[in-house]
Amino acid sequence: MISIKKFLLLDTEADQALMHVVRILVEGIGEHAIEGEAGDRVRFRNSIKEVSDALGNGISPAELLVRAGSVLNALDDHNGRAARHQRLQTEELQNMVKMLASTVKVVSAAGNSNTGILGEIEKRIEIVSALDDVRIIKAKLSECLTDIRKEAERQQKETGEVIEQLNHELNQARKLASSGVQGGAARDLITGLHLRPEAEAALAESGREGARAYAAVFVLDRLQVLNVRFGREAGDEILVAFTRMVEKQLAPEDRLFRWGGPALLALLPRPDSIESVRGELGRIMATKLEHSIQTPSRSIMVPIAARWTLFPIMAAPRLMFQKIDAFAATPASRE
Repeated sequence: MISIKKFLLLDTEADQALMHVVRILVEGIGEHAIEGEAGDRVRFRNSIKEVSDALGNGISPAELLVRAGSVLNALDDHNGRAARHQRLQTEELQNMVKMLASTVKVVSAAGNSNTGILGEIEKRIEIVSALDDVRIIKAKLSECLTDIRKEAERQQKETGEVIEQLNHELNQARKLASSGVQGGAARDLITGLHLRPEAEAALAESGREGARAYAAVFVLDRLQVLNVRFGREAGDEILVAFTRMVEKQLAPEDRLFRWGGPALLALLPRPDSIESVRGELGRIMATKLEHSIQTPSRSIMVPIAARWTLFPIMAAPRLMFQKIDAFAATPASRE
């Protein structure tokens, strides 16, 4: 083993050869350093080139030691920056996978099992470190996305069948109504709105088109109680008053239907987020509405109250109908 003192005192020929070796090693450090940000690597290579250029035959031992220390410091600094850069890249990739998994989980109607798998992937990506972990998650994600594609194809086929069936039923209803209603379009005799078959067909068609749209469901509270107490005619008047209020507040391109009983359904084509549309409906439903009912002895002012909800239009129409029916059938909460 050659000490640094002996190395520095070698004869000229050996000194030149060893200095050449040192220069090759220094240049190799600059050339083969790990990748980082482009600017960091350029600065590192420039500092290494500066040291390499300074390694001439006339360099003093003290300066050589200083130059060697500067190479080590520059390498340590560059590796630290490169490691931070790679860590940030990894975190960004993890965030991207989490966002994709979360988004697919929200917009997919591919079943609870696939949603559960996506949720598991979303959690595990936060702690992934080893390459084997990444490969396991990649395999799980690939299998899950394959299942989602198959389910989406099945739902698309089912949607086509449902739309065909709904159109058939709608045409039948129009034929039955054409004898008594001008123009052949079946409408509710109380509100004048199109009925559930038209609503189902519109929802299914909107889901197949894929444009962003929402279904708003409005259910009048205590309508049957009012029918019993004041008569069906009074209940019908309240339903009409509420319908006209909602119609007045909706946009021209919105479509309002009578879903059945005390439930109305509005199809809202909107490019906005669900939070924005929910806020819009909240402002509409904050409108206080009352209706005067005339009894033989006096006039009674009855407040008109309704509960409502909002669903994004989905590609699976039957599931959509089930959600609407479930909300409409839920008893109103009592304060």
